[in-house]
Amino acid sequence: MALGLAMALTASCAQADGQFLGGGPGEGPQAPRSSDDPGEVARRAVDDVSAYWRSTYPDVYGGRWVDLAGVYPYGPHTELPPCGPGDLTYEEIAGNAFYCPQDDIIAWDEVALLPALNQEFGAFTVAIVIAHEFGHAVQARSRAEDRTVDLELQADCFAGSWARRVADGRAEGFDPDDVDLDKTVAGMIAIRDVPGTSPEDPMAHGSGFDRVSTFQDGYQHGVRTCKGYADEATDRVTAEIPFQEGDDVTGGNLPLADNWDGRGSKGLLSLVTADLNEFYDWFFDQLDQAWRPVDDLEIVDPDLDSVSCGDKELSGKDLSYLAVYCEDQNAVVLDGEGLVDGLYSIGDFAVASELARLWAIAAQVQLDVVDQERSELQADCLTGSWAASTFPGASPDVTPTQLQISAGDLDEAIMGFLAYGTDGEDATAFQRTDALRTGVFGELRACEEYGPLV
Repeated sequence: MALGLAMALTASCAQADGQFLGGGPGEGPQAPRSSDDPGEVARRAVDDVSAYWRSTYPDVYGGRWVDLAGVYPYGPHTELPPCGPGDLTYEEIAGNAFYCPQDDIIAWDEVALLPALNQEFGAFTVAIVIAHEFGHAVQARSRAEDRTVDLELQADCFAGSWARRVADGRAEGFDPDDVDLDKTVAGMIAIRDVPGTSPEDPMAHGSGFDRVSTFQDGYQHGVRTCKGYADEATDRVTAEIPFQEGDDVTGGNLPLADNWDGRGSKGLLSLVTADLNEFYDWFFDQLDQAWRPVDDLEIVDPDLDSVSCGDKELSGKDLSYLAVYCEDQNAVVLDGEGLVDGLYSIGDFAVASELARLWAIAAQVQLDVVDQERSELQADCLTGSWAASTFPGASPDVTPTQLQISAGDLDEAIMGFLAYGTDGEDATAFQRTDALRTGVFGELRACEEYGPLV
């Protein structure tokens, strides 16, 4: 975030308990389900993704699917794959997976790439990388033409449609239990474009938010949705935002505290607090309701402080990693030592989104919808709605914000989901990201997908 630039989401829980709404983060990401032989996972993926497109391609594009001319796992001491008229060197393709249209092959580094993906993100992410590269083979056969970023996101969408085949138990060589969507989300965040990349960059693949979103499109809506991604007449709306002047130095992050420059300038916490109250004043007006601003934000030190929240007195370890909305006090309480500092190490948007989620809970309390079955996901969705109001070019009628989204902010929100999870909430990071996306790209009442607002 930067002044004139901001966005947010949350990383801890939103669990209703009388007047005590919220809680500390969960256990965080679990260890990935890795394989003893990631190369074998890749080969099984080649077999089933090939079978998938043999049956799917004729229905979607017409004509017959033509199998690849070959697949080439390689390493520093193996024969390198052919691609085009010149000879490749290992240094040029080390750590990569790619589709070569000139020779109609898919190749991957079986020594540097697959073991790293397998260890960090699990075996299913290895298979998803193969499915993505097959997406480019589909584009070659369908003669798709578009911006690089749109074609890359279409390949992510195709990979999501194949992942759903696995989840539905229809894939040979894979079991639904192999599907680990949260680890796939983490992998896509890890291999996103560098924040600040322009979508017009000829090498752009998409931000982490873009890549996860398009994968979700394929997973939830199927391959026909993906087909529409390649359209030369229309550029896809992406969340890739170039850095503003000075952002490349700070990473787009605002300092947390006020007077950070010695001239009385407001910091992130003050600016986001004011902006959220302004947003919900506007939002409630659209619902013909009256917003009661959240009175107070308390940033506490578990070693020193104690606070009242509802009928509870909290101190010591009860405050550790705490993030709650206290209805009786109409206040938000956050652990400033563990949680805020941990989120800020991800990025300022991760902190702001924690605040935004708790403000969303306050809104649900005032609308008397906080006890709905999917209220936690609705809070993530409302966070996305607030985030959308901070996009460059957002209507000034929405809220007179001083904040605008900065490059990489939405990715920071998802990283917060992955780093902290939620305690007492069954929703996965994959589901929470989908709810956030619904709010970002949806209309005013989009979050009623998770339950009524009035």
